[in-house]
Amino acid sequence: MQRVKPRMSRAKAFAVLIGILAVIGGLIWGGIAIFGNQSVTGISVSQLPCPSSDTIKPFGNNVLYYDGMSLHCMSATGAVLWTFQLGADAGYDCDTKHIVAWVGSTVYVLDQSGNSSYNDNLGEEIQFARIGNQYMGAVVGETSSPRLLVKDLTGAHMDEEADAYNHLIILDLGFYGPNGEYMWTLALDVFGTAANTTLNTFEVGKMNTGEVALGESITYSVLYENNMLRVINTRTMLTFDYRGTEDTTASVLVYGWQLLDHEISERGNALMLFAPTSQSENQYDLRELRLISGSSFDKRYSLPDTCIGATVWNRTIYAVSSTQLFRAGMSDRRFTTYNLPLQYEATRLLGTLTDGRIIVSCDEDVYVLTLPHGTALNTGGGTEN
Repeated sequence: MQRVKPRMSRAKAFAVLIGILAVIGGLIWGGIAIFGNQSVTGISVSQLPCPSSDTIKPFGNNVLYYDGMSLHCMSATGAVLWTFQLGADAGYDCDTKHIVAWVGSTVYVLDQSGNSSYNDNLGEEIQFARIGNQYMGAVVGETSSPRLLVKDLTGAHMDEEADAYNHLIILDLGFYGPNGEYMWTLALDVFGTAANTTLNTFEVGKMNTGEVALGESITYSVLYENNMLRVINTRTMLTFDYRGTEDTTASVLVYGWQLLDHEISERGNALMLFAPTSQSENQYDLRELRLISGSSFDKRYSLPDTCIGATVWNRTIYAVSSTQLFRAGMSDRRFTTYNLPLQYEATRLLGTLTDGRIIVSCDEDVYVLTLPHGTALNTGGGTEN
């Protein structure tokens, strides 16, 4: 006679099923906690073979530094990729793909591999130069009444201007537009009854598209976003179209705030990160931040601890103290805290690479740290104002 096994009750079967699901869920959660946090929220560090006293700049995913004689390009892990000899007292500027370097009256244009596409003696002392997607601009001659020369990246002459800067000092210049076909310059008149800064805009090789008197406030930054120029001075952020016509409805009061960093994406509004001027002059002592984007996003944040620098990357704020890194997304109300994997205290934030790494100095030593993307287990106490 076949023996019949007793059937498990429905309630007991349901309890066993719940137990099995709980065990599986625990294993999955544990795997995410162990492996996910390590790969997403961990901070790795690499030391660079240069002192912080050298001129160090981000160059796309790599790092440039000038040691007083030669320009070196390093990977984020510290491997020297190439070296280009310039000589003493040189200067350089770069975007993410090109470099312009100058020493005396000689200028060099380099690509990402350190190859020179153009070099020449411009005949006069070079004050400074700037690089864009298509063109290079160099300010030559005397400090007052200089000449502005514009060439393409192979050295073909594109433009020259001197009359517009008679009795003026050129402070800075840059290229803008979808393909970098336009140029802006900032010039200062110190010979009038009151100092006045002038913004000039050009279509390279064609015409002067605009000239605007900006007044006595010191203008220190010009950004291009969404077909507009954001012109930032010590009092106001002004907005102009590509021809230099001001949109007075888009001005933002930034008196008492200094621009620290910005992120401009191909789509959407730029993110502009400010700190109180009193906390960002000379020795950085940051306790507050302000993030501005577009016409409606303007938020202030209190940092969990005093910081030596801050940056914005991937629509996220990162601030660095001597021993920790703080992270907050645009909609976060609190900062997430990460311990810095450094032997000594961090003393300065030197720059941000395009792939989400920062350059940090510990006195003379220089390191590259990865920025965490995910959610850490330790949450800091900073709040959004």
